[in-house]
Amino acid sequence: MYIISEISPQFHGEVKVAEQMILQSKMAGADAIKVQLYDGVQFGTERAYLSMPYDQLERLKNFADSLNIPLFATPFTFDRLEWCMKLGLPFLKVAARMHEQFPELTAEIMKQKVPTFVSIPAETNPDTIEKFDHAKYLYCVVKYPTRVDEIELPDFENSCFEGLSDHTLGNSGALYAAAHGCQILEKHFTLRHSFQFETEKAHLGAMTAEDLTIIKNTAREFKTIRRKLKNNS
Repeated sequence: MYIISEISPQFHGEVKVAEQMILQSKMAGADAIKVQLYDGVQFGTERAYLSMPYDQLERLKNFADSLNIPLFATPFTFDRLEWCMKLGLPFLKVAARMHEQFPELTAEIMKQKVPTFVSIPAETNPDTIEKFDHAKYLYCVVKYPTRVDEIELPDFENSCFEGLSDHTLGNSGALYAAAHGCQILEKHFTLRHSFQFETEKAHLGAMTAEDLTIIKNTAREFKTIRRKLKNNS
């Protein structure tokens, strides 16, 4: 399973913390790093400290490159999209909320024809979302965090969905998805679950380095089992 380690907003707005998270994600088995790019007032001035400037994005991109792990972003403004293109980020991301809140920006992202991960909210009919050959579609329950009894999953084998954008408490949601054909997992990464507070609500539903390694290795074993059972059927 291809695992995307989402470090925003759990890096506290500190570039050195972000670098620590990138390094730990790489060592634990992540395949890519993702950040979020928005301005200082877009989601409330109380979150202004999480707004990543261009030079910080460039520094993190170069740091990730030095570790041979791709870094990409969800741009929430047109100028942040331009930053992504200027730096040559290998992928883009459309967040679940963007289809309704930022349709023009979503369309502009898709026009770039850069490989793009597109989250679709669980409550949205995926047939209403335009599909593109350069996109991979992720199922998303938009709740931070999602309790295990609230999780919903698509039929990964018979739908447009190849992956899951997971906010579930613990590892069970990600592991259950892996056992049922999920090929891509996007999950927030944290250095400590207890860092959860009002402006950083993703810590509780995030994975630590230890969690990431467990998910990666178990997903690989599930894939082997699924292949074996398919060959025997």
